[in-house]
Amino acid sequence: MKAAELADLLQAALSRAGEAEADAMAVHQDRGFARFAAGDLSPHMSPSEPPGHVPGARGQRVAEVSVGLCEEPAVVAAIRRAASLADSMPEDDGFPGFATGDAACPERSQALTQASPEARVNSISGPIERIHARGLFATGALETRIASHAVVNTHGLRRTHDSSFANYRIWALEAAGARGASGFAQSVGVDLEALDIRAATDRAIADAERSKTPVALEARAYDVVLAPDAVAELFEWMAFIAFGAESLHQGTSPLAGRMGEAISGPALSVCDDPHGSLSFATPFDREGTPRARVELITDGVARGVVTDRRWAKRVGAASTGHAPWPSLLDSGAPQPSALVLSAGTEASVDQLLSHVRRGLYVRRLHYVNGLLEPRRAVMTGLSRDGTFLVENGRVQSAAHPLRFTDSVLEAFARGALKTTSQEIVPPRWSDGATVATPAVLLPGLVFTGTSRAP
Repeated sequence: MKAAELADLLQAALSRAGEAEADAMAVHQDRGFARFAAGDLSPHMSPSEPPGHVPGARGQRVAEVSVGLCEEPAVVAAIRRAASLADSMPEDDGFPGFATGDAACPERSQALTQASPEARVNSISGPIERIHARGLFATGALETRIASHAVVNTHGLRRTHDSSFANYRIWALEAAGARGASGFAQSVGVDLEALDIRAATDRAIADAERSKTPVALEARAYDVVLAPDAVAELFEWMAFIAFGAESLHQGTSPLAGRMGEAISGPALSVCDDPHGSLSFATPFDREGTPRARVELITDGVARGVVTDRRWAKRVGAASTGHAPWPSLLDSGAPQPSALVLSAGTEASVDQLLSHVRRGLYVRRLHYVNGLLEPRRAVMTGLSRDGTFLVENGRVQSAAHPLRFTDSVLEAFARGALKTTSQEIVPPRWSDGATVATPAVLLPGLVFTGTSRAP
């Protein structure tokens, strides 16, 4: 179902329901998955997901009802149910009312293409065979998706957006279980044709093969080159703890009370750029507000956070259009949609490595916890799928995974270097959001523990 059809359905339901104050939003996704584990293809999946959400209001009393099937009678019933429930809710002084359609909304035109199951399977058959030919096991997935977003309300607002997205994730494993060497890579794009499946597969194979027979290293501070996948893990946590109006207001954000002050070094500049070339974000949020580009940290100086209509009213500002689309992990707080870390001056990862006398090259991080000390952005986590000892500017050997515990802001303040190129990484916990980042050299990142294979 295209977004315009979805909006027509929601608009007809609003008209039929007859409520004066109601909003309706829906996301329809046609998704296709080709999954494989230890080289064996799993049953192919092509789910169609049409959930909708209907907030209703009676004055300052608000309630929201979810509807699992976007058909007009079901949406009408949900609208009436939300209005009925609103009568029994306490008044909400923070409710800003529903948006109007007055503001212009930028739009990105995109040719929508959904790959067939055969095309997905054919695209991964060769990579699986290449991994097996090297004596490794292949695990991963290829997903293609077409998504239609629509928001309409009784104030005349109507927003629609159609988009497509594809993601290839591949692990090359020394053993079918959790033991042994592993390499990971991924490629994202607007459709199957935009993916670089061969390059991602080659990278996973190379990391797995050079991860065999790792050495044990002591836990201490190391100069560390983080690949984009590792950097993105850190800044997905920064999105949660630092860059939203809620954490700023609660005083837990490292930006709280420090706007206009240096909170890191000049190497750190990050913004939310939903309309840029490094974004897959919808041009509007779940409230129908056009998304704005927001400077978060510029040259280490705290500059701003993202808001939705509720938090904008509370802090006396305009909404930046960052009310998150409903999801299972949605906290309801405003969140970035397309984080972009500024690029640097180093031409490649090899050039970053050339600055390291004795340190590490880390391909990925996992089990990261960003709640240790949010005001300083202290996080902890383990390296994964490629940890390498670097000496005199060159990778010398694989190393057992290590646990870091350090402040992200303080690490960048020590004089980070970055590559000129940026990669788009889809975070694991933020559906539809992305982090675009270069590879980064962080001097003196503190490691507090080791992990040695039995």
